[in-house]
Amino acid sequence: MQMVVLQIGSHHPLLDNKTCYGKRIMKDQSRPLPAPESESADTEKYQIYSRIEILSLLREMIATRTPVTIYFNQGDDFIVSQVLSVNPDFEEVILDFGPDQDTNQRLLKSNRLLFVTFLDHIKIQFSVTRAESTSFEGGPAFRIRLPDSVIRLQRRNFYRIETPKIDPLVCYVPLPDHPDGGVSIKIHDLSVGGVCMVTAPSDVWLIKGMTFHNCKLQIPDHGEVVTGLEIRHVEDLKDSPTPLQKIGCQFVGLPAPMVTVLQRYIIKTERDRRALT
Repeated sequence: MQMVVLQIGSHHPLLDNKTCYGKRIMKDQSRPLPAPESESADTEKYQIYSRIEILSLLREMIATRTPVTIYFNQGDDFIVSQVLSVNPDFEEVILDFGPDQDTNQRLLKSNRLLFVTFLDHIKIQFSVTRAESTSFEGGPAFRIRLPDSVIRLQRRNFYRIETPKIDPLVCYVPLPDHPDGGVSIKIHDLSVGGVCMVTAPSDVWLIKGMTFHNCKLQIPDHGEVVTGLEIRHVEDLKDSPTPLQKIGCQFVGLPAPMVTVLQRYIIKTERDRRALT
């Protein structure tokens, strides 16, 4: 795919710092644009259909002035835009016009538009059939219909967070042969793909390849996540004053609603940490 050269300039009164923002894009042309995800069974579990959640994501894009890449013409063309306004009463989303008028006109003639961005390290993607030209705050803009669904994709290799050291998260692992029927193990870090737990070797015998069903993670203010776990690696913590092991696990059969619970917790935890820095 050939890259379209973007001529950046200030053209929308709502974005008073648009010229500076454009310069940041031009200085970082080597940074890859967010590539679209192919829609498949793998991405279906990341689809959001809740109107409230979709509106919340779009409004956050406005608040953070997050750049959005719009692909069209079967992916051969794109522009970098921003969400300017959301009007749920009219089922519409307003986005900034691109700086090149010929590219804008080709976008308006396209019968499928794909929108891709990152929000708090999480890929956001949705598509619509067409866009119309409109005006917003005295400047040219695009108008699209509110999307019916949005992909919020956070694969395991995208982003992980360390869980709080005070009042840490724990995972209950059922063990039929254990006197208590199972053990609760502290979680060191977490993503939507899996967890890394820390335990003393004497507490429980865990080795690579073992699989456990109906494991339970209590997520504060978000609910309970029930999932299978497969141990992918086990290593000793050499710098620990007491013998400890890190147990890296992958989620097995994690239901889509549980993915949403984890995503919400990860986003909230990251924002809380940023607020303290």
